[in-house]
Amino acid sequence: MPVAVHHHILAGLGEPEAATDPDSQFISSKMSKSKATSGIFIHDSEEEIKSKFKKAWCPEGIVEKNPILEIFRYVIFHQFSEITIERPEKFGGNVSYTSYQQLEKDFAEKKIHPSDLKTSAGKYVSDIVRPIGEKLTLSPELYEAIKGTT
Repeated sequence: MPVAVHHHILAGLGEPEAATDPDSQFISSKMSKSKATSGIFIHDSEEEIKSKFKKAWCPEGIVEKNPILEIFRYVIFHQFSEITIERPEKFGGNVSYTSYQQLEKDFAEKKIHPSDLKTSAGKYVSDIVRPIGEKLTLSPELYEAIKGTT
């Protein structure tokens, strides 16, 4: 029996597509199984997740339609009450947040670099997905069904 987890539509990890109608722009830029690099899937390995985040669209200081910030807002802060953006001491060292609003504000003010934000997002999403992936490796039939290969 398949299991479905429903969530509001998240933006894909790529740059939002240009469209004259704002609604169609959002729909065309959503995560999609047909665009493997646009989304994170529960069967992705930790390396795949980190690689997708590393390549994700996240221009410095841009909050509007930023898929990484959206994932922090709706996925990561839903799971964790405090998050830490890890970064080298020469760039200010680690910084922790207990609210999405403060993280967004600091990113908008360019206090957080996109690569640090993306690396941290990859780490947190991997932590969220890992238990599911571990269960899938114990059940090859379930893994194949979820990937859609059976």
